[in-house]
Order: sequence, then C-alpha cells, then structure tokens
Amino acid sequence: MKKSLMMAVLIVGCAPEPAEPTRLDGGIENADTGHTQTDAGVEVDAGSAPDVGTTPTERTIWAGPRLTFTKANFADPNTPEAQDRITDSVILTRGSRNILYNIAEEAAVNQSASPAGTLWALGTTDTIDSLDFQPLKQAANSRMQDLPNQDMVLHLIEENIYIDLRFLSWTSGGASGGGFSYERTTPNP
Repeated sequence: MKKSLMMAVLIVGCAPEPAEPTRLDGGIENADTGHTQTDAGVEVDAGSAPDVGTTPTERTIWAGPRLTFTKANFADPNTPEAQDRITDSVILTRGSRNILYNIAEEAAVNQSASPAGTLWALGTTDTIDSLDFQPLKQAANSRMQDLPNQDMVLHLIEENIYIDLRFLSWTSGGASGGGFSYERTTPNP
C-alpha cells in the first residue's frame, strides 16, 4: 500500500505544466485546447482561426443615401437590370417564384439558406446588437408576402456589412413572375 500511494504521488507530481498560450497576430492560441481567442474576445476552433497576419473585419453599418431596387415580374434574373449588385460577392435577384438568391454565389434558390453569403433580421441597425440574424426565409417566418413595409437588416457575412432594408413589394404565387422591390441604405459617403 505504501508503494502504490508513493507511485500515485510521483505520477501526479510529474504531470506536465499547462502550456502557455502563444500570441499570434489576430489572437492568442491555447496549446492545450487548440482554440484561438481573437482580440475581440471570441474563441474559435483552430481550424477556423484567422490566418496569421489577418484580423477579423470590423462591423460596418451602411448609412448612406437610400437606393430603391425593383425587379419586374417575369424579368430574366440573369440580366443586370434584374439584379441588385450590392458588392462583388452579393448580387441579389429572384426567379419567377421563390425567395431571393445571390447569383454571385449560387445558381438557384436554396430554400433553407438563400441568399448565400447573407443573413437577415427584422428590425433596424439602431438595435443591431439585439437582432436575431437568420437566412431570409426563416427571418421572414416563411411568409415572404408579409414583408412589404417591414424593416429588415441585411448582413453581408464576408464583408461584415449591415444594411437597413425595407421591402416595398413582393409578388406571390407560382405564376406571378417573381417581382419585388425594396429600398436599402448605401455605403457611407
């Protein structure tokens, strides 16, 4: 018994010291967990940590003049006049039915995730920290026809841009042509 107790003390006493975190540009890496804590205090898995030398993009809220975009019923979504080019990676349009999609990233609508590269919330950027961002259809509670006159915030994920947007019209029904219109903020002057 004396030997086993002494062995346990030796084993416990020989436990390695926890590794010290390593400071990287963009965060602190914890060698024990493999996670990185960014300067913003967010802990991420090492597989998704920012590359060395990069920092997370800061949030940008567009508060420039409002622009009105309209896609007419039956307009070809592949033509520039039927597309709202917000950035190079987010170009919104709609087919003759269904929800919006991002023609820069996807060839057709994915009901549970479109438009790709975006998240949406009911409300305005005045209350941005309390908003619940989701894919468009979920944010609209699957009732796209109820969106006119509702304030929404569009989040462009890659660029970390937030845009105030208000749907003005939404044509519903399978043979209706897929028209819609909204007004949205533009980049700050």
